[in-house]
Amino acid sequence: MSTLTAKRLSQTALSANLTTVLYTVPASTSTIVKEIVLCNTDSVSRTVTLYAGNGTTAAQTILAAKSLVAGETFILSLSTVLATANTISGGASVGSMVSCTISGVEIV
Repeated sequence: MSTLTAKRLSQTALSANLTTVLYTVPASTSTIVKEIVLCNTDSVSRTVTLYAGNGTTAAQTILAAKSLVAGETFILSLSTVLATANTISGGASVGSMVSCTISGVEIV
């Protein structure tokens, strides 16, 4: 029988490197990513790009250069299934100005 655990998968300030790994699915586990909350803490607009799956190419893009105005919080609702070793990756136009919280369910 599988064990399902709802949890915060990651909580961090995004870097300016758009391919930074934010979460990796553990061994012998599948993950359903349910929600990603992004908050621009800067006084000017910033953009965010996110990827899900086994890479950071156009095929894995789940959010492409999304502009967040100063102080904006954006909630991305998902039901994206990831397999063992798959990742959520991404970054912002400027590092440390956009917070990112990823929530989901790990299935073992």
